[in-house]
Amino acid sequence: MSSGLSDLWRWFADTQCGAYSPLYQRICRAVADDNEVLGLVADAPPHAHLPNMLLAAVHYLVLGGLEHPLSQVYAGASEADPGPLFVEVCLDQREAIAGLLQTRHTNTNEVGRSAALGPALTQVAMQLGQPLGLLDIGCSAGLNLLCDRYLLDYGPAGSTGPPDAAVRVRSEVRGGHPPIARRLPAIAARLGLDRSPVDLSSDDAVQWQLALVWPDTGRLKRTRLAFAEARRSPPEVVEGDAVDDLAAAIDRIPEGCTPVVVTTWAFAYLPVERRAEFANVLDAVSSARRLAWVSAEGPGVVDAFGDVDAPADEGNTPSLLGLVVFTDGRRDEELLAFVHPHGSWIDWGCAPK
Repeated sequence: MSSGLSDLWRWFADTQCGAYSPLYQRICRAVADDNEVLGLVADAPPHAHLPNMLLAAVHYLVLGGLEHPLSQVYAGASEADPGPLFVEVCLDQREAIAGLLQTRHTNTNEVGRSAALGPALTQVAMQLGQPLGLLDIGCSAGLNLLCDRYLLDYGPAGSTGPPDAAVRVRSEVRGGHPPIARRLPAIAARLGLDRSPVDLSSDDAVQWQLALVWPDTGRLKRTRLAFAEARRSPPEVVEGDAVDDLAAAIDRIPEGCTPVVVTTWAFAYLPVERRAEFANVLDAVSSARRLAWVSAEGPGVVDAFGDVDAPADEGNTPSLLGLVVFTDGRRDEELLAFVHPHGSWIDWGCAPK
């Protein structure tokens, strides 16, 4: 078996899981050492070589009622070593897992990211005015389009949103003074653009979304609640390409709104050349109306912010929260903060200005 896949799984264990998800760190290391499971991954399409896919496939089976000791570990009811159990499930359920790897994709709806998005939207409103018109690119089911309906709890730094909200997101402020308002700016329009929007009426589609959530990080319950909220009042998400259909999507935001294009851990899935084209589309649109782009991506993904050396966080690589304002083809770029990829903390003061 190629050492490349093994190295990928070790890298994921150490830089993406770490102390944040000890469960998946142990599992990833076990997969890295098992040639049979790596062979199952190698036989899948290239997009399924990323660890998230196999992790989600097994979690999907667990959520579907799989009777196996691993299910008890995922539920927090057993302290058995998850590594060998995960490998056993992969080999016992080889056919079902292979089918999932062939047909499914990573399109996580992580509402914790609203905690990073909230201060960024407040910053945009302070600079460009409100109401805002949100356009979330690669948004999947569009759960973060409903960010103003969640309670974003920043501890001693304050909170944003309805105090009685069903969906509550806790995020630690580790540095600086992010603009935390009691409520988010008025959102007069919200639209999602995704190549494969999630069908909120499909229980199976929602189960796959839940399977993409890491079991030991405390996020599963709030994700269920967020899907319940979205089913009551579905955000509009249209099928389309992040670059080819971008200008037309912005045109759907009514005049009188400040268009805010959002990419949260989706921009990285675009090929490098398409990322430049994405920014060029925003340049072109800004000749007619001023707009903002809020991005939350890993280091080196958005050219405007370079490959900033973000401080390591217990084995997890922080991401960069950035703002680019486009005015008649001119770009004003600001790196706002370092943030946890799932929104569990934000460091507004650490980012260089």
